[in-house]
Amino acid sequence: MASPLGKISMENGTCTACGLCAAECSTGALSISMDAEGHFELLFRHGACIACGACVDRCPEKCLRLERTMEPVGDSAEVLFAGDIALCPECGKPVGPKAMIESISKKLGGMEGIESQIGLCAECKSKSFLRAG
Repeated sequence: MASPLGKISMENGTCTACGLCAAECSTGALSISMDAEGHFELLFRHGACIACGACVDRCPEKCLRLERTMEPVGDSAEVLFAGDIALCPECGKPVGPKAMIESISKKLGGMEGIESQIGLCAECKSKSFLRAG
């Protein structure tokens, strides 16, 4: 019989900290924590995981792995990924995870006009489009 508990691990370095896995987690086993200094962490709480696999299915980078396990459950959260928040170069407001902004920039590299907009916050993007239009 399969264990009703799961353990999530990150297998490769392709996580961009988009947060979709945590948003999909109905039990709160995966969550995002951010502090005032602009750092964030993807946290995993083994005791809350019901091994549904929704987070693994939702991950666009396919870097999460689910293992059904009966390991002893602790109360502390395990850090699966840690990184910095990118700040808007125009106003300094938080934009999103730096790893995600860099990944999008790589994918859109060479697209004139768009690449310079990726790192801007929503307000500065709007102002930029109004200036250009």
